[in-house]
Order: sequence, then C-alpha cells, then structure tokens
Amino acid sequence: MRQLLKYILLLLIAGSYPFSLFSQQTQGEYSLLRSLAAKRTNAGNTFHKRFAELNRPVCLAVPAGLFITGLLEKDKTLKENALFITESILVSSLSTWTLKKIVRRERPAVNDPSFVAVTDDHDFSFPSGHTSLAFSMATSLSIKYRKWYIVVPAFLYAGFNGYSRLYLGVHYPTDVLAGAITGSSSAWLTFKLNQWLHRKKKNKAAAAL
Repeated sequence: MRQLLKYILLLLIAGSYPFSLFSQQTQGEYSLLRSLAAKRTNAGNTFHKRFAELNRPVCLAVPAGLFITGLLEKDKTLKENALFITESILVSSLSTWTLKKIVRRERPAVNDPSFVAVTDDHDFSFPSGHTSLAFSMATSLSIKYRKWYIVVPAFLYAGFNGYSRLYLGVHYPTDVLAGAITGSSSAWLTFKLNQWLHRKKKNKAAAAL
C-alpha cells in the first residue's frame, strides 16, 4: 500500500515537472495577468475573494453530503463514493504541497513588486492549490457520476476557480494549468488504485475458498 502511494506521488511529480520548468519563464505570463488586472472592479475583487474562501468548504461539502446521504438512506455505494472523492482530495493536496516545496516558485506580486495582487498569499505559487483541489473534486465526482448535468457543472466550477486565481493575481497561468493536471491526475490515479485494491481483495477471497 505504501509503495503504491509512493508511485502515485512520483507519477504526479513527473507529470507536472515539464510545467515546473516552463514556469520559470514568467514575462509572457505577466501580460495576461496585467490585462486581467486592468479590468478589475471593487465588486469583482470582493466576489473573487469570497469565491476563493469558499473553495475548500465547497469541495469538502460534496463528499460530506454524499456520505451523510448514504448514512441516512443506508446506501453503501454513496458512502464508498464519498470516501473515494475524499481520498482524491487528500492525494491532490499532498501532491500540491510536495510540488510547491520542490519548485518553490514565488507569487507574481512577490517576483515583480510592480504587479499588484488583490489578496496577499504567502506560500509558493506552483501549482495552484485552489485549482488542484477543485479539479480533484470535479474529476473524482465525474468518474463516479458520469451524467452531463454533474460533469459539466463540476468542471465549469473547477475551470472558473482557475480563472479566479488569475483574476486575483496570485498565480501564473502555468500554475493554474499544473494545478488542473495535478488535481485531475490525483483523482484518476486514486481511482486506479482503488480498482487494484478491489481486484487484489477479490482474488485473495477467491483463493481462500
């Protein structure tokens, strides 16, 4: 189990590594950030700050709601799906934290003091944790519920989250792209790990007969 989790983290890091190299080239990315900054309004600033604050509660509310519903309705599948989404979020969070410590990319406003961000984020920039979290939730939810009225809103929410981080000026475009890849990869690899564990358990039970 521990060995498989190590492989998952290595795959996530290896998959995002090309973006970490590109992320060092920031001049072209500032043009997009400055164009968004020029269109900021007080109302927009307030909205996006509140949106950022609600991201984690919203993403955690999805598996929590499924689990509570599963308990009330005594539905084992709902509870298992809630656990899977939670696992995906945990893997995504750990992978994001690891990448931030490895790449150590400064925030746009720190790297260039002439650029003004709406909020003052102090941790490292690459990849975007908010985006990674949103995409891990959206991907894992979509894996379990492959209905357009679930998949489309989930990914629209995740995509808007990435845009919001750019609007606030706290991330470069490559941070957001890497966050989306990290979050989605975390969900997919968690899904594959669960499949592997299920087959292993099933084969072990069959061998015991």
